[in-house]
Amino acid sequence: MIGDRSVNYWVTAIATQATDMGSWLFMGLPAAVYVNGLFEAWTAIGLVVGMYLTWRFIAPKLRIATESHESLTLPSYFAHRFNDNSGALHITGALLSLLFFIFYIASGLVGLSLLFESTLGISHQMGIMLSLSTAIAYTLIGGFVAIAWCDMFQGVFLLCMIVLVPIVAYNYIPEGFSHILASMTSHNKSISLIASPTDTLSALLLAASWGLGYFGQPHILTNFMGIDDPKKIKYATRVGITWQILVLASSVAVGLIGIGFFNNALDNPQLVFIRLVTTLFHPLCAGFILCAILAATLSTIDSLILGSGSTIASDLYQPFINPQASSQRLVLVSRIGSLIASSIALYVAWENTQSIHALVNYAWAGLGSSFGPLIILSLYSTRVTRTGALMGMLAGGLVSALWPYGMPLVPGFLMGIITIYSISLATSTIKK
Repeated sequence: MIGDRSVNYWVTAIATQATDMGSWLFMGLPAAVYVNGLFEAWTAIGLVVGMYLTWRFIAPKLRIATESHESLTLPSYFAHRFNDNSGALHITGALLSLLFFIFYIASGLVGLSLLFESTLGISHQMGIMLSLSTAIAYTLIGGFVAIAWCDMFQGVFLLCMIVLVPIVAYNYIPEGFSHILASMTSHNKSISLIASPTDTLSALLLAASWGLGYFGQPHILTNFMGIDDPKKIKYATRVGITWQILVLASSVAVGLIGIGFFNNALDNPQLVFIRLVTTLFHPLCAGFILCAILAATLSTIDSLILGSGSTIASDLYQPFINPQASSQRLVLVSRIGSLIASSIALYVAWENTQSIHALVNYAWAGLGSSFGPLIILSLYSTRVTRTGALMGMLAGGLVSALWPYGMPLVPGFLMGIITIYSISLATSTIKK
């Protein structure tokens, strides 16, 4: 389930970053920039900062800590770290993981259905079934190591494609950047990162609402747990962050260039990348380029499918049903669990009309709020109690899941930290 912690740093670096991206990179972020303008680039800035901090301060400690506790998942690590024999941390962590994993998988399925529907005329339902079948096939056959290597190759491929398209598209815009600015101004879209002093707070909140999420994404953190040598994480950081900056900058550029190229005439902004490709490139080349969306989405879906199965096997089946289960039995249960979680995600995506951006935001915020505060405090504080950890995980996840306004990660993350600290202080005082 984590490849016997044997993956080299090059594969870890690119697989970790590719796991993070998905159809959102080609559809969600460009659409947000196309609709709102340059201000949405704060999403990319927040992601780069958040990912760097995660590589720098979380990855090495988490790799060492999970190996010392012989943990394969975050809930099992929490249970060992806080000496929880009741099973509460296992169950709570597993259920929260599965809830948000399912929505995350559904977002990828919706993205691929849009790809197939807009280019090949395949129905939404047929598109998500084809997508899920492909991801399930090699995930169940190969496991963690196969996924890591697939994600690495997919990451290199999608990097080349997403850099290529805005470069080519820009050359087809008359008057270049001045035309893009004029089009943005005429359609009342943001032309700067900070248009006024009051926008500063909004910019920081937008960056934080994405960047903070990295601290609690199990499908990303699992890659840190699988690297062969924690001392090589510093090299993986350089490779990974460079990759991330290039793909996010290119994704933002797709949205900006799309404004000038289509002059706000697109009915569905989520298709800006696809429309640029099918308009500018020969159909044979366009087919290869659009495979980058497939690569990006599969690199996210496969990790989520594997993560769902691992959670069911390690955090539900082994602790409560068969504590003496062999590694072979756990792998079998993991595969069955992957199928169950995937089937539920298929149901969620079947008639879903939400945007990819909204689905990813919901899942990203939920995972980040549930696990991010506890990951940080478990690695850097000795004052957290079992009760504080449990209630903080619940508070962060529920606040994020039920938050009725935008940017649910920030309030959920803050509530998680406050709850962990306050209840840990109260329960440690009672024990004394």
